[in-house]
Amino acid sequence: MSESENIKSLIISTVQELWDDKEALEKFLGVVRRSPGFGPMADEFGKMTVRPANATFYGVRSKEFQA
Repeated sequence: MSESENIKSLIISTVQELWDDKEALEKFLGVVRRSPGFGPMADEFGKMTVRPANATFYGVRSKEFQA
């Protein structure tokens, strides 16, 4: 597993653990976005040919984490 994959896995695991504590989750995601490695990781994600599904559930869009 590459370092980038390890970081993504760590971020996903942490988000899952913090899911019920929205204040802590918001702070964590803010730190992740400001980290120096986020830009390259986001660029790598942007190059994916297969995109993950939109964050919708039967046409209802989540606005919970919109800035």
